[in-house]
Amino acid sequence: MSLNLFPTLRTIVRKEFQLAYRDRIMSTLAVIVYTLFVVSGLLTVFQYQQDQQSREFSNAKFRDQFKAQHTNPHDAAHFGTVLFKPLNLISAFDPGLNDYFGTTYRVEAHVQHEVDYSNAESNDALMRFGSFTLAMIMQLLIPLLLLFISSSSLTFEKESGTFKMLMAQGLKPVQLVWGKVFANYLFVILLVLPIFTVVLLFLFFVPSGTALIGRFLIIVAGYLLFYLLLTLTGVLVSVLSRRSATAIMVILSLWLLSCVLLPKIATGMADKRYPLMSRAAFKDHIRAGFLKGINGDPPYQERAENYLNALLKKYKAAIASQLPVNADGLILQYNEDYQNKVFDHYYAELEYTFNQQQSFLNNAGLLNPFISLKRLSMAMSGTDFFHHQNFFMQAKKYRNGLIRELNLELANHPQKGQQAYIASPEFFRQLKDFQYDFPSLSKVAGMQKTGIISICCWVLLLSLSLHFVSKSSLF
Repeated sequence: MSLNLFPTLRTIVRKEFQLAYRDRIMSTLAVIVYTLFVVSGLLTVFQYQQDQQSREFSNAKFRDQFKAQHTNPHDAAHFGTVLFKPLNLISAFDPGLNDYFGTTYRVEAHVQHEVDYSNAESNDALMRFGSFTLAMIMQLLIPLLLLFISSSSLTFEKESGTFKMLMAQGLKPVQLVWGKVFANYLFVILLVLPIFTVVLLFLFFVPSGTALIGRFLIIVAGYLLFYLLLTLTGVLVSVLSRRSATAIMVILSLWLLSCVLLPKIATGMADKRYPLMSRAAFKDHIRAGFLKGINGDPPYQERAENYLNALLKKYKAAIASQLPVNADGLILQYNEDYQNKVFDHYYAELEYTFNQQQSFLNNAGLLNPFISLKRLSMAMSGTDFFHHQNFFMQAKKYRNGLIRELNLELANHPQKGQQAYIASPEFFRQLKDFQYDFPSLSKVAGMQKTGIISICCWVLLLSLSLHFVSKSSLF
């Protein structure tokens, strides 16, 4: 663009805003959008506070119950505890998959649980339509509004006859087109920027919120880049259309296809192309693998006998009661280690399939930038599949370590006669609580580079297409 183009663009942008103000378009749309934002924000804050208080109360309750025990360590392992997936303020902005993948992890001896108890299980409306959140408005309603406005920007000039008048005054088509782009894009920026600013201020003042500012800034950049893409799309359709009705039909079809149908189709194709074994089949594999052995290992009874014989040989004892340790505790931990081995063996197959599905969806984002935006928003909010998997792996590691400590505490106290060892509350109080380590921003951003590149490439492609078309088709 030449330097003398910018004064012309400023004039066009000013004219567009004057028309919008005179026709009350901007004020009407702003009232509607901000009403939705306020309702959604209040619901989001209420739900976030309710969930956070529920987690804090439940965490404290389970922790106090567990640490107040005066019982056998293995009985405590069966009693177990519950770990809760942590929340953050950005996860309230975009709940992502949290409502569908579960929020709690049960710690229990002999059983490797999965993250369970999702909100969608008991909420049919949530399962069908999703939750009414700020992210939903940003991803679906704002794009639809922007596409409608931008798609009629040039057709309005053609239908009203002002296009020929503007051309007669020496205005070039490319100047008019880019003026419309900048005017519509500036309009949507002014519309959503206050919302982003409010969330950003919350991050500054809530505890540990400053650690999330980098993530949220990437979210803001992603949405603003996506809105630029939509503006270019709408104006391009307006350039190629003769009537506003035609442009609106095309835009509505594009919105339904890219924002509603294609994401569901892509998810269905990923599931069909890389099918997962059922939960029942997975549990059956673990049960059979533990009892029969995997990779040529002997079955359960033979493994236990071999391990006991190895203990007797190591300590030069004839029977288990002569051992300087509690054989029950060591055998329990040996079986626990083998069950963890079996679980990891079969879960590796599931994890590989999960990764294939996620890779497929990443590639689908190259064709549909809306998928890339949605995945980027969930990733930076900590509510995508990677963060769910990360919580599960950390919870499982904590569970394995806790059960090991309990079994080894039992093993270090040989049984005296018929009296079982009872651990004191001091032992349970010194056990460490679960601490979730949030993945680093660089790691999460690196995993979303395909989506970021996809949106940037689409913006560049549409910019070049619009610039080329505006020099030819409008004459």
